[in-house]
Amino acid sequence: MKKHMVVGLLIAVGIALVFGPAVLYWHFVRPWQHVVNLDYYYQTKIASASPHNRDPRNNLASLPAGHQTFDGVRFNVAGLIQLADGNDVTQANNPYPKSIEDVPVNRFCHRLHLLHGTVQGVDDQTVVASLVLHYADGTTGKLDIIYGQQVYDWWFKGSSDLPLAGNTKVAWAGENPVATSAGYRIRVFKSSFINPKPNTRIDTADFVSALTPSGPFLLALTVE
Repeated sequence: MKKHMVVGLLIAVGIALVFGPAVLYWHFVRPWQHVVNLDYYYQTKIASASPHNRDPRNNLASLPAGHQTFDGVRFNVAGLIQLADGNDVTQANNPYPKSIEDVPVNRFCHRLHLLHGTVQGVDDQTVVASLVLHYADGTTGKLDIIYGQQVYDWWFKGSSDLPLAGNTKVAWAGENPVATSAGYRIRVFKSSFINPKPNTRIDTADFVSALTPSGPFLLALTVE
């Protein structure tokens, strides 16, 4: 009986030695990440996603779809949420909303990560969109997406290297037929924001256009 107990103890110690460091690594080096479900809010699937353009060839079809990792953050690239710009809201047939609201989050988190972009450039330091957080205690927080810091026009020429804020990187750069024929390439950005109230649960989030001439779009949202 004692022999079996010793063997069992040795096995348990061995398992702890093998899996303990892995668990610690995952917890501290590769933190927990929750992909927020945006399926209800997508206007188009990613394979046919054409930001602010009715030409189906001017699309993001070459962006890797499904569960992808960009700059160490897991996203679910499944569709496109395009918000209106300031010119859209003056048109009777505007197909784009000013905002999407009440996106369920229901999580405590320290950071929020966006995979996103915008159509049409504006002056640097212009707020083009915001992520509005609704907390369980009834308060709200606002995270601004600023042109020249978190985002630039999704079409570009030359290098994709840009003077971005420290919380943002170019997540991906690629091509589509329309951009290529005009001598351009396309890109999307990954921006990471610190949650102002990490000890309070975020119930829901809104993605809101600032209604400038630049039309913001959102592809994925992950909280950590």
